[in-house]
Amino acid sequence: MNRKWIILIILSAFLLIFWQMGGVDYLLARTVFAPDHDSVILEEEAATEEEEQEDEPEVDEEQVEASEEEAIIYSAQDLTYEVEVLGEGLEIPWEILPLPDGRVLVTERPGRVRILHKSEIYNVQGVEHTGEGGLLGLEKSPDFETNGHIFLYYTYSEGNQLLNRVSRFTLEEDTLVDETHILDRIPGSRFHNGGRIKFGPDGKLYVTTGDAQVPNLSQDVDSLAGKILRLNPDGSIPDDNPFEGSPVYAYGLRNPQGLAWHPISGALYASDHGPSSQDEVNRIIPGGNYGWPIVTCGDGESQYEDPVACYWEFTMAPSGIGFLPWDNLEESPLYVGGLRGSMVIRIDLDPEGNLIRQDQLFDDYGRIRTVVYHEGSLYIATNNRDGRGVVRENDDKILKITPALPVE
Repeated sequence: MNRKWIILIILSAFLLIFWQMGGVDYLLARTVFAPDHDSVILEEEAATEEEEQEDEPEVDEEQVEASEEEAIIYSAQDLTYEVEVLGEGLEIPWEILPLPDGRVLVTERPGRVRILHKSEIYNVQGVEHTGEGGLLGLEKSPDFETNGHIFLYYTYSEGNQLLNRVSRFTLEEDTLVDETHILDRIPGSRFHNGGRIKFGPDGKLYVTTGDAQVPNLSQDVDSLAGKILRLNPDGSIPDDNPFEGSPVYAYGLRNPQGLAWHPISGALYASDHGPSSQDEVNRIIPGGNYGWPIVTCGDGESQYEDPVACYWEFTMAPSGIGFLPWDNLEESPLYVGGLRGSMVIRIDLDPEGNLIRQDQLFDDYGRIRTVVYHEGSLYIATNNRDGRGVVRENDDKILKITPALPVE
């Protein structure tokens, strides 16, 4: 047989066997129909993606839903309130002070300091309980948990003269010891003694004083009457006070009895009793003159600070005040206790501290001396036994009022 034919037959047989074994498909798959990526690279990329997916935190749907709920902003108008009686049968309670350990201190104007649900723990010696005077303000040190310091404001007499002072004590177990006078000889009277003391966010002690029934003292920056004072905790004068060497922080006030700081702007607010009516809530600025006795309720005189809110139509007689500092409210509600008004007024302020609206609340309990915010609740003291109210069963009372947001 011709050698050429033998080679052709062998080559054809080889090609047939190669095709039967899938060789052609293999070649086509690796050439003409080859995909336009490298499988090794894809495998590496797939492995990398798996690793990245493992590294990514798993999404907790419940947490997402909770975050969405937390992001809902409500109006203070939507709040509802649960009222609980914490204490009753007290004699003219003036200030409420919740302590870190859960105890609640209360001052009674005749001179007693009490722990709620316990008997009197201390009777302040020398308190002159006459008219509106007596044992008034109560506050704890910013470092209370380390030093146990408690501050009190009270009226006392020196000869025939009534005066007020701020004293520091130490709370040891259930009694007060070691009185130290922090600020003395604040002008006093049967009426208009001020009396609220609060530590501010700056760690300074702020004190409200009345005009002691001598109105012109309010305009005298050398007098401590009719003022808001600012002190270091030891009674010394802060270097950055508006009047060098003086505790006077603001003046031109008649009988301020409430202090609170806006939770967003940090501005200080104070309530002030007007003559008969014309009661005010003021935003306090360092060195500000609030006009008494020259103007009331902001008569447009540029040298005097205008109030945020003023009550012409009725006598509110505002005393203690407190903000509800909740982040999920579109306003910053300021609750103002009214004595003659026998109610609490909620003043809704914007983030800059300007008035949005007002609502009347809790007008079933008589005269309201103070409003204190603590851990989600408002603490309120009635004053129906102060000689100007209608005494009700088991007066006076301490109420715990807990606001609640709408249930979606």
